[in-house]
Amino acid sequence: MAEAQPDVRPELVDAGFAPESATLVTHDAAHRLASCLGVDPAVLDPGVLPPLWHWAAFLPDVAAADLGPDGHPRRRPEMAGYPQRMWVGGRVQVRRPLRLEAPAARASRILKADPKAGASGRFWLLNVGHTITQDGDVCVEEEQDLVLREASGPVPPVVAAEGAPEAPWVEARVAEPPLLFRFSAATANAHRIHYDHPYATGVEGYPDLVVHGPLTAILLAELARSRSGEMATGISFRARAPHFANQTFWLTGGPAAMEGAAGADTAAIRADHAVSMTLEARW
Repeated sequence: MAEAQPDVRPELVDAGFAPESATLVTHDAAHRLASCLGVDPAVLDPGVLPPLWHWAAFLPDVAAADLGPDGHPRRRPEMAGYPQRMWVGGRVQVRRPLRLEAPAARASRILKADPKAGASGRFWLLNVGHTITQDGDVCVEEEQDLVLREASGPVPPVVAAEGAPEAPWVEARVAEPPLLFRFSAATANAHRIHYDHPYATGVEGYPDLVVHGPLTAILLAELARSRSGEMATGISFRARAPHFANQTFWLTGGPAAMEGAAGADTAAIRADHAVSMTLEARW
């Protein structure tokens, strides 16, 4: 018998995905994110948000009593068999940068919800669409790929390899717990795998705290922006493997031509030289 489709109203996925939401895009919130990322706040002097920084603008608003064991909004009983949630990829089109100190509205919708089966068990692949406007003009169009999956076994630790990867652009980073905590705070992300070590290791089976997918994506987008001097108008990214706190990883990339447009191909490389995430930016 085919598995029944769940009720995938936006509030089931994340409280921040209410069908309609509004916020003021503040300089203070953007400045806090710049400090968290170690980015020169002068990037905000033009009065607009860099690509992907809108993730610190539209924040979930859910009562503490409505959070589930993992820190995400509590799911309905029929979804209890899929307790692990991951943001595994997305596509963002910036039609015009979001202006600071100006109100913005976001309309969200579920585009797709497909049950699947993989090597680690059954899961749901959800595709969520967002359209962000200011003064009625479309500024950002986005699709997010989310996975709700069954609980899985322990994830093996990452064994560091020798040397660094080679690429035109290479930056070594270590995601220490304060960075993960501050990014969780800047984006109102209460998922415990990013700041609660006993939960991340003892309940979800990771070898250490997990680096946020959105954090990795923003760092890659910032690599492309800082090295090229260009603000991307199109970004697509895909998570390939988790990476963890307290280990060196590398942000790598270089210029690329794609379908007649200039841009950059980037990747986050784990300590064992496995690819954690790929991100493509177009100017």
